[in-house]
Amino acid sequence: MNRWGLAALTALTLSTLPLACQNDAYCFGGCDEAGADAGGAAGEAGTAGAGAGGGLGGSGGSVIEVDGGCPGVDLMSDVENCGECGHRCVLPGAFPKCTTGRCLIDRCAAGSYDLDPNVPGCEYACPSPEISSEICDGLDNDCDGLIDADDPDLVIPPGLCNTMAGTPCERTILRCDPVKGFVCDYPAEVEAVDGVLRAEEALCDGIDGNCNGVTDESFDTLGAACDDGALGVCHRKGTIVCDPADPSATLCQLPPPVSPGTEVCNNLDDDCDGVVDNDVVYDMVPLPSAGAPAFYVDRYEASRHDASASSQGRSGAIACVTAGVLPWTASSWGDAQAACAARGAGYRLCTAAELSQACTSAGTQSYPYGASYQPSACNGVDARAPLTPALVPTGSLSGCVTPEGLYDLSGNAAEWTSTQTGVTSTTPPFDIYRVQGGSFLSPSEGLACEPELGARAGANAILTSVGFRCCKTP
Repeated sequence: MNRWGLAALTALTLSTLPLACQNDAYCFGGCDEAGADAGGAAGEAGTAGAGAGGGLGGSGGSVIEVDGGCPGVDLMSDVENCGECGHRCVLPGAFPKCTTGRCLIDRCAAGSYDLDPNVPGCEYACPSPEISSEICDGLDNDCDGLIDADDPDLVIPPGLCNTMAGTPCERTILRCDPVKGFVCDYPAEVEAVDGVLRAEEALCDGIDGNCNGVTDESFDTLGAACDDGALGVCHRKGTIVCDPADPSATLCQLPPPVSPGTEVCNNLDDDCDGVVDNDVVYDMVPLPSAGAPAFYVDRYEASRHDASASSQGRSGAIACVTAGVLPWTASSWGDAQAACAARGAGYRLCTAAELSQACTSAGTQSYPYGASYQPSACNGVDARAPLTPALVPTGSLSGCVTPEGLYDLSGNAAEWTSTQTGVTSTTPPFDIYRVQGGSFLSPSEGLACEPELGARAGANAILTSVGFRCCKTP
């Protein structure tokens, strides 16, 4: 076959190629014309024998020398014959070019990117239709082959998580979830739902659960005073605290419970019945005998419930009967009478006759301790000489006691009685009452059970040497 016959056969073969390219990335010339027309157009540069095939086409007018190479073709720039005759440049996902006889990328096809220089063509097909800043959505938004947190270009909006210093939130970690987007991984003690902090805390736990700088603010009674509603010494006061068994609730934290006890004279409701110092069994002596008492008299001089060996105390509520404390003095007659009556029905100041009977042991002796005066037995002037006269604790002088066990009926504190002897001439007038027994200021003459000159005082008198004791009618 001669050269013209081969040329015609080549033109016929090219004319049978598809009329149009399906992908521009793999089409390198004549993609906008039908195959026969392309051959005819190329044939314009050919020589004799163009005929129906249009001459030798497909090479921009250059004649292909089948038996002798590619005359007229620039092997340095022709993508169909790049570097050697018949070496066509084909690069995946790219429009190629031939430069200095080498196939290079002219440009990438839409959606394809050249990320790896060691892989031919634009090898990376980006799933994002348009390039944008990398965000947290599970996609490669900027088409650099890196997704979400793996991409250093990931844009992190500020202030997504609460990281307030001094709260549990300061340890919060921001995490990119490909489905949920950015997620705040708060510590376990933080109250959050799906990474969102609660507006109000639901747990009472001593922790700032929603990291707003306030701890347990939903429980506004925390720290408030509370009680158990009991009476007397059984009544317990406490403070509202978080319930350790139920973090959604509070409770009243109370001291250990107190059981009802025996009522004593202490200005307290010891038996928890709501009444102070009721049903107290006072230390009293029945006279003239236990079998047939006409009255009862306190064993010791009256004292306040808060008295001690060195202090008379300050409470004026009720008269107690206690050994070893300073007696209650410097009270008016009315205060003394009220302190006895506060014990309950039947309690009162003693009469002068009752105290005389108690002191003389029913008329058998002149002094509590016997028939004759003993200077050191009871607390008079002679007992403390040369020391300054002063009160001593009740019952502390073992020699100043009657056979029935009544103490200090002579000396220490003189005692108001309910026996009235007259009225003062003052304006307004005051009743005058007998004062029995003598005091720490009395000489021997004033310390007898029945002194020749009995002491008296106006009801309004307030004397540090005058106290009282109570009696009771059976």
